[in-house]
Amino acid sequence: MLNPIQRICADTYAEGDFAHVETLDDAREAGDTLFTFLMIELSSPEGCDSDEEAARRLEMAIDQIRGVADAVERSASAR
Repeated sequence: MLNPIQRICADTYAEGDFAHVETLDDAREAGDTLFTFLMIELSSPEGCDSDEEAARRLEMAIDQIRGVADAVERSASAR
């Protein structure tokens, strides 16, 4: 069973393509590793117990992905 924050993620991610997901195992079986990562990060057993904690985790993931994207862009520009 998904917590309310995971439900929002499943209903919203990829324009709702994963709205059918009901469990973390379903998320894993969906085959999208970024979606699976988000569902794990937003899970209650992982300590995501509030909207504020979810927002913090999402912002941290966004920052990390942005850092990788910037590094790839710099690398491409250097070639």
